[in-house]
Amino acid sequence: MAIRRIAQVLGLCGVAALGLISIIASSPMPTQPNTPPAAPTMLTLEIPTNTPGVYTGVTPAVPPTAMMQANYFVLPLTTTTAPIVRVLFSTPNPSDVKVAATDVTGGQTVTIPRIATGNQMPSTGGFQVVSLTANGTWLIVLRYPNSFQGSKLINTSISDVVGGVTSAPLAFSMSFRGSTVTVSIVTENNDGRVTSNPPGIDCPGTCSADFLTTTSVILSQSVLHNQTEFLGWSGSCTGTGGNCTVQLLAPGAAIIPVNPSVTAKFRIHTNTQPPPPGGSCPMPTVTGMRWVEPPNCGTPPPLGATLLCDSQGFFCCGTSGGTPTARCPGGNQTGVTCAKDSLGVTPGNEVLIQPGGCYESAP
Repeated sequence: MAIRRIAQVLGLCGVAALGLISIIASSPMPTQPNTPPAAPTMLTLEIPTNTPGVYTGVTPAVPPTAMMQANYFVLPLTTTTAPIVRVLFSTPNPSDVKVAATDVTGGQTVTIPRIATGNQMPSTGGFQVVSLTANGTWLIVLRYPNSFQGSKLINTSISDVVGGVTSAPLAFSMSFRGSTVTVSIVTENNDGRVTSNPPGIDCPGTCSADFLTTTSVILSQSVLHNQTEFLGWSGSCTGTGGNCTVQLLAPGAAIIPVNPSVTAKFRIHTNTQPPPPGGSCPMPTVTGMRWVEPPNCGTPPPLGATLLCDSQGFFCCGTSGGTPTARCPGGNQTGVTCAKDSLGVTPGNEVLIQPGGCYESAP
């Protein structure tokens, strides 16, 4: 009897155990992680105007593609505070927005913290939500760190976090909107100086400067020694006067900058023409013109060409190009030019006058 009772109990336990196994087997498996939410979508990007609290929209100077993010030419925004932008974008609500930025110029990447609405914006590094609609349209004001000021390229990414899963970023870049002016000095005796108005260029020393808020830059030359002579400008400004004006694109909300380059040429002052190669050429006096130098054999010169001079003026003789003439026994004669001066710089307004050589307008 006792044995039969034990068997019944064990049988009941076996049924219970099978039931427990059945329940476990029929329970749903743990859910897989949520799929990432869609990346935020840019609606507009705005930058501050000269009126406090007022912003103006910008248009991508480089439209976004499948392979390239939008590139806005808007920086630096101001010269006294950290760069500020206002971004309108779309992403689900509720969610947690994360912002990161990289100063490509300075090589610094930071996370931009969110500042609670109603709290005073920090002077550096933070963003606030200005408005947020039920359908997920966000308007935020983003202030970059003060250390980003003066950067020529800032990359920004805005991501959305839903249920602990981060979306792909809304990425955009902002590039320098001013113009960089670069000055080179060509000199025979390490003399010659170029300065700019507005200030920025003082070359030698500072020969490149960024200009943010001006439509033109005036360059001025000077020398330290009386024996140094200024020859003229070439590049983005021309002429032989003491000053030249470099035109820049007018500042605006979205412009592609120009980066002018100017060369100032100086030489040791002389009132006489140096002896020309291969003979003597008269140097006629030309009203309103100043003699600069002998010409050359063109650019590029004919193979083996030599600059010569006779009573008719300068000419070149070489082994290739040109035509055989009595002036070049056994060789070919080619014309001479003022394509490059003796300092190796393309002149602004040198002209060939025969006989004599290269002249330019007298200042």
